[in-house]
Amino acid sequence: MQVNEKLKDILRGRTIEVVSKEEGLLKVLFNDRSTMELKIVGGPTMNMLGEGRIESVEEDGAEVVFFGENDRRAVVRMAAPGSSIIV
Repeated sequence: MQVNEKLKDILRGRTIEVVSKEEGLLKVLFNDRSTMELKIVGGPTMNMLGEGRIESVEEDGAEVVFFGENDRRAVVRMAAPGSSIIV
C-alpha cells in the first residue's frame, strides 16, 4: 500500500462527526461541515474510525484504508479506483 498524499493532505486532521451508508455510497460528515462521498462496493470491510480524526490515507488498487487516532482504521473497496471519492 502507498500513502495517497493528495487525499491525506485534504483529510488529515479532520474529525468525523457522522458516517452514513446507502446503496453503494458511503457519506462522511466532518465537524467543520465539509463532506466526503465514496462510491463503494459492499460495505466497509473494517470500520473502526468512529468519530475520531483522520491521520492518513493509503490505497492499493480498489482498496483504500483510512487511519485515525489511537490506531483506528477503516478499510473500503472503491467502485472505480481513482474516481470514487468526492471531498
